[in-house]
Amino acid sequence: MIHDLITLIFPRNCVHCHRPLITQENHLCISCKLDLPITQDHEIQENDLFRKFAFLPAIKSAQAYLYFHHGGVAQKLLHHLKYRGKEEIGYQLGLWYSDSLKHLDIDFILPVPLHPKKQKKRGYNQSLSIAEGIGGELGLEIRTDIVQRVKSTASQTKKSKVERWKAIENVYSSAHSDVSGKNVLVVDDVVTTGATVGMLCDRLVDQGVAGIHIASLARGK
Repeated sequence: MIHDLITLIFPRNCVHCHRPLITQENHLCISCKLDLPITQDHEIQENDLFRKFAFLPAIKSAQAYLYFHHGGVAQKLLHHLKYRGKEEIGYQLGLWYSDSLKHLDIDFILPVPLHPKKQKKRGYNQSLSIAEGIGGELGLEIRTDIVQRVKSTASQTKKSKVERWKAIENVYSSAHSDVSGKNVLVVDDVVTTGATVGMLCDRLVDQGVAGIHIASLARGK
C-alpha cells in the first residue's frame, strides 16, 4: 500500500522509453533491458577495446559491457548517471555487468578517480558507483586510495586522440607500492580514445602491478 502510494506520487519511468515501471523493474522496462546493446567483448580476447591498450603488456584484458551510440539506451543511462544525479543507476548496471567479469582473476577493483572538485560538484564518482555494483556481486574489495586525480581537465569530447593524450599528462598521482604483484580491475564509465584509462594504467605499471583488467561500462562501436 505504502509503495503504491509513493509510486503514485513519484512515478518511476523507464530511462529509455519512459513507460511506467512495474515493481520488479529497475531504471529500464523489461523490453528496453532486453534490447540493451551488450557487447561480446568478454568472449574475444583481442577485441576492439583491448587493441587500444595493446602497447601495455600489463593489460591482460579489456572489455565494455555496452555499445555507446548517440540517442541510444547506453547514452541515456550514462546521461542520467552522470548529469541527473541518478547514482543508483551505476550500481544497478554494475550488478548486470558483473556476470561478464566473474571469470577474471582479480585482487581488487580500482574505479577511475575523479578530480575532487568535479566529484564535489557531482556529489559522487560514477565509476565508483559502477564498481560497487560489480564488487558487491563478486565479493571484491574496492580501493579508492591507490591513485588520486590531481589535475582537472576540460571536456575531452571535441579533442583529437593526440590532444586528449597531451591533456591528461600527469593528471594522476603515483600509485602506492602495495599494488606490486596484484591483479587489478580498473572500472570506468565510458572509454573513447583510452587516454584517461591508459594514463592511470601507466601509474599502476610504474609500481609493479602484476596485471590489469579494464572494464568499461560502454564504448563506441
